[in-house]
Amino acid sequence: MALYSIRLDDASEATLTAAARARNVTRAVVLREAVAEYGRAAVREASPFDLMSSLIGVINDGPGDLSARTGERFAALLDAARVARAAPPSAPAPKRPRRHLK
Repeated sequence: MALYSIRLDDASEATLTAAARARNVTRAVVLREAVAEYGRAAVREASPFDLMSSLIGVINDGPGDLSARTGERFAALLDAARVARAAPPSAPAPKRPRRHLK
């Protein structure tokens, strides 16, 4: 087990001592638990990339060219959407008669 020396201000030391007394454990136990909780919180705050990084590149199946010419394909999609927005509106669809439920 590693040994660390830390300096606490008076308020932190009083809080640590009170927490240890309330649970009838040593201050070292309270500090170890606090460090463990801090570590769990840091894992919860990890980015999606950090959480998934061990899985990136592990699948060897499927087409290998999915990212080839992606920029060109995306630009073509944007151009098609722009052309569709610029086209004159087509005639409105005829209204269908309403059905009344009995």
